This record gives sequence, C-alpha cells and structure tokens, in this order.
Amino acid sequence: MTDPAIPTHRLGGAQAMPTRVERIEPKTSAVKSTVHRHTFHELFFFARGSGTHMIDLETVVIETPCMHLVAPGQVHQLDRSRDTQGLVIMFTEEGGLSAEQHADLNDLFHVATAAPAFPISAAQFTEAAELVGAVERELMAPAGPMDRAVQGFLGILLLKCAAWRRAALPPDMPALGAADPVRLFLRMVEREHLEHRQVAHYAGALAISADHLSDRVRKRLGRSASEVIQDRLMLEAKRLLLHADLSVKEVSHALHLEDPAYFNRVFKKATGLTPVEYRTHIREKYQR
Repeated sequence: MTDPAIPTHRLGGAQAMPTRVERIEPKTSAVKSTVHRHTFHELFFFARGSGTHMIDLETVVIETPCMHLVAPGQVHQLDRSRDTQGLVIMFTEEGGLSAEQHADLNDLFHVATAAPAFPISAAQFTEAAELVGAVERELMAPAGPMDRAVQGFLGILLLKCAAWRRAALPPDMPALGAADPVRLFLRMVEREHLEHRQVAHYAGALAISADHLSDRVRKRLGRSASEVIQDRLMLEAKRLLLHADLSVKEVSHALHLEDPAYFNRVFKKATGLTPVEYRTHIREKYQR
C-alpha cells in the first residue's frame, strides 16, 4: 500500500528508466537521511564504513562488507559514518524481469523471518560491484541503454545475491521452495492483507485446509497463520503512524478498519501502546 500522505521516493516520471545506480562516497562528516519509503527495490552494498540502517523499524548495524535490502513500501533511514563507501542499485519490477529473476527477487526480499541485511565476503562485494558497474555503464551509454543488456546484468546480480542470501540463512531455516505453501501464503498476505484477513481465504486459494496451512506456517515461522496476517497489518499501521500526516481515524480507515475504537484496541493489544502513544514514541526515536 502506498498512501499519498506518506513521503515516498520514486525513480522518476513516465520517461525515467526502471533501473538506477548510485554510489555511496566518503563525505566530510557523517550523513543521516530522513525517514522515507520507496516504490522500488533497493540493493545496498557497503564496502567500508559504519553506522546504522533502520529498515521497517528494525535497526541494522552496518558491518562491512555487507548487503542490505529495502523492498517497495518499506520505511528506512540510513545513518552512516563519513568514511562509508559502497553502492546502491534501484529497480522496479516494471523493467521486464523474467520468471527466473522474479524467483530470485523473492528469495532475496521475502525470506520469512530473515533479517533485511547479511554479510558478504570481499570477493562477493567485488563481484557485485562489477555487475552493478556494468549496469551503470549501460545506463550511461551515449546512444542510450539497451534494455535487454540492463536486464541481463541485473538478472545475473539477482541470481548471485539470492544464492548468497540462501547461503547466509541459519541451518535451521532452509530456503522455501518456489511452490511451498508457506512461501505462497506470505506472498499473498503481502499483496492482500488489507482486503483479506481470514486464514480460510488464503487456504482456499492454495487448495489446502485452513488447519493444514496453519500447521505448516507455525512449524516454519513459529507463529500461526492468523498471527502472520495480523502482524502484517500492524506493520502497515506502524509505517503510517511514523510517516503519514494522518489522524488515527484516518490511519484506521487506510487499513480498511472502519471502527477507530477497534483499531485502538487491536493496536494496543499488539504493541502495548495506543496508536497516539506509539506515534509519539516512534517519531521521537527517528526525529521525524
């Protein structure tokens, strides 16, 4: 969900390329971005430096070399030391990703319970930098970029990064197969959590029983399917309370909860704070 009241960064207008590269260069002093969100994917590769990166209200310490992931719609804020060096590649799915590239993208961004960052080796950073550099050169070609070349280099990068991501997972958390019901359930919840909050809806779409789906989800994630749905809704509520200049009533309506009193009760049960208390706390923390 992207609300017009939320500060949202886009790659550009209708004529903009669906892929862009930026380099993180040393500065004369530390740099702290504002809290914001995007409509596109971002892959951060940090070679050196230090700091913290808040990604969807989780603070990650920058420990180089490493890779950080920010998905469309997530809120984030980068607070980096002046000597930080690295690069970022940003891209939208409108760029014509293949089925295989979509699978790699899901392995990167939708690994259940995995942190939004993981370490990479110096050799992996160099390999990633070479591929990002190839994309960058193609984008800057005098005659204009060849879309298939950009997508080819991006596809190889996603393939490599997805493999590194899978290798970085704890032994007790193997990657989910493409047809795994838990993986499909998580993808559906990401798309449909505002409209559908019943486990039976997702189970029906997957052609399995609600009990079977709940068992599979609990074994894999340690939470019930209904808790996963509720947690995703509360995450969106937290994003809006941090970002959007909306009243609590308007946040409730944006979540398709028409009774603000019910939203207040559900939110306090989930977080221990009322929406107003949470907004005050989280905005002070991130100095919005």
